[in-house]
Amino acid sequence: MAARHLENSQPLGLASILACVSIATIRGLNPVAIKVVLLSMPPLLGAFLRVAIASAGIWAFAAVQGISLRPRRGELIPLALLSVIFAVQISANQTGADFTSPVLLAILFNTYPITTNLLSALVVPEDRLNLLRAAGLVIAFCGVGWVLTARTESPLAPNPMLGNAFVLTAATLLAIRMVYTRQLALRIDYVKAVFWPLVGALPIFLLGWQAIPDYMPRADHDWRTWAALLFQGLIVGGAGQLAWVYLIRRHTPGTVIAFSFITPVSGVTLSSAYFGEALPTRLVAGFCAVLLGIGLAARRARPQKPPPPSPPPGFGGTA
Repeated sequence: MAARHLENSQPLGLASILACVSIATIRGLNPVAIKVVLLSMPPLLGAFLRVAIASAGIWAFAAVQGISLRPRRGELIPLALLSVIFAVQISANQTGADFTSPVLLAILFNTYPITTNLLSALVVPEDRLNLLRAAGLVIAFCGVGWVLTARTESPLAPNPMLGNAFVLTAATLLAIRMVYTRQLALRIDYVKAVFWPLVGALPIFLLGWQAIPDYMPRADHDWRTWAALLFQGLIVGGAGQLAWVYLIRRHTPGTVIAFSFITPVSGVTLSSAYFGEALPTRLVAGFCAVLLGIGLAARRARPQKPPPPSPPPGFGGTA
């Protein structure tokens, strides 16, 4: 199925709004699932398995829909570059999650809308910054600072400073990947734009798992490990990824990202409840500032009015 070339973004309808809310809410479970897997698996092994499951799910979806996944020659380099960005992003996030707590992971990783809006403003005219959105970015950055300086003592966070740095790096790479994927998906089938970066990252995860020693103590695998992997692979990395890329392709990154403030709310709530983590006052204050800033920064700019048409020749126009 050939990709449909989209030059102008579409306004959000009810179906897209419901899809954005659902995906953003479900993604809040991801920090819990990541930490559950890390309790019994090294970071890059968990990354390899979740991405392999996601790849298989997307391949099955493409086969049922009759979508050709074969890349054309001109698509190979962009897809290869996206594979590297994806592999480094997931590796950084998995490694960071191994060192920090799931609550901090839920907050810091979901700061990617800040960078997404900065980048998208440079390449997507509809996402240009205005004073209100710029103020939101400043507030969100201050919130991140408060979160990073909050004292959190948890047996699930053996080295939170190192882990937080990895997670923030992963959030920045995710923003780059989302904007780049959106631009690529305007020119090729969005299913290919999701599928091949996942497949291309698999050898990198496998090599990293074999090459990097694992010094963290791990528990034995149980049903919760495999349930968490299936959730990450099929729901978040498969169906959720396809739907998210379709939405940012149809609309704009900034418009769709506006719904991402739901994810850290559900993520912090679920992580705190599942693992019994306490929430220090400074952490809650920083979290609220991040949410407020993202909510303001992700507001879509008003569309510019098109310039009036030039008068025809003979009426003051140029011949």
